[in-house]
Amino acid sequence: TPLPNCTVAQENSDFVCRHGFGYSVFEHAEFGISSELTTYVAMDAPVKFVVIKLKNSSNRTRQLSVMGYCELVMGEWRHANLMHIVTEHDAHTGALLAKNPYGRECANRIVFAHVSEKDNSFSGNRTEFIGRNSSMASPAAMRRKRLSGKVGAGLDPCIGLQAQITLLENQERELVFILGAAKNTDEIQGYAQQMGGVAGARQALDSVHEYWNHTLGAVQVETPDAALNVLTNGWLVYQTISCRLW
Repeated sequence: TPLPNCTVAQENSDFVCRHGFGYSVFEHAEFGISSELTTYVAMDAPVKFVVIKLKNSSNRTRQLSVMGYCELVMGEWRHANLMHIVTEHDAHTGALLAKNPYGRECANRIVFAHVSEKDNSFSGNRTEFIGRNSSMASPAAMRRKRLSGKVGAGLDPCIGLQAQITLLENQERELVFILGAAKNTDEIQGYAQQMGGVAGARQALDSVHEYWNHTLGAVQVETPDAALNVLTNGWLVYQTISCRLW
């Protein structure tokens, strides 16, 4: 995505942002690596997807780190809840979990994040990830080979995941990050198994396409004005449902 744009990025490099019904895609190419990020939410579960396709267009093998980061609020105000948020690592799924037992809205919910790559590291410490006196424009985690694995109570809480991948010449890889909420660890394990991989992410995106094609295709308007047809047949109804009704 265009932001946060770390200081090592080329100033004149281009980004392509495409928005569809229920999803958005961000495309970019830099230093011989082509990337495509697709983000959407499952239709039948409280799970958000960030699917990243990476292709090595250079003539050599590349070693890459891919970071996933979430700043935790889990309540009305971050400053009022951060002292109550506890993070932990689920060894069974590799997911990073966060709980706020004192939160009024989410005391009985567990926030979780999961990445499809097995070679990964994690941190529940926001200060470690961003760095002291640093910012999201250039987080300290981008200069680390691995995250510390520090989780627990009494931290400046976050969810930080780092996946390590190797790309051969002209090789393409796909990674899936999911972020969600669940009632218990059994439900989290089900989500991670069902949706945490490439196949599950594609199935969820197919469901998004199917839902919106069915919903928005119920009524079609044809007028002499092509621009009006584009707006009326899909986008105005989509905006009304997603931004107003929901």
